[in-house]
Amino acid sequence: MACVAFLIGASILATPWYVVLVLSLVWVAGLVVAVRWFTPHPTWVPWLPVGMTVVWFAVVAGGAAVFDWNG
Repeated sequence: MACVAFLIGASILATPWYVVLVLSLVWVAGLVVAVRWFTPHPTWVPWLPVGMTVVWFAVVAGGAAVFDWNG
């Protein structure tokens, strides 16, 4: 989750501020889910950062292609 937080933070160089804000809120929600899953489903927790990285990439690459974000 920490690595994904750095990706989201660095996105401010290529995306508008409101996209970074939304991605940050999604990250916080993912962190809450990871903390809640840690004891009952420990094998699910590593998949959260993987999924969040896919979401981050889709938002940044898709937004750059569709909305022509130039940073």
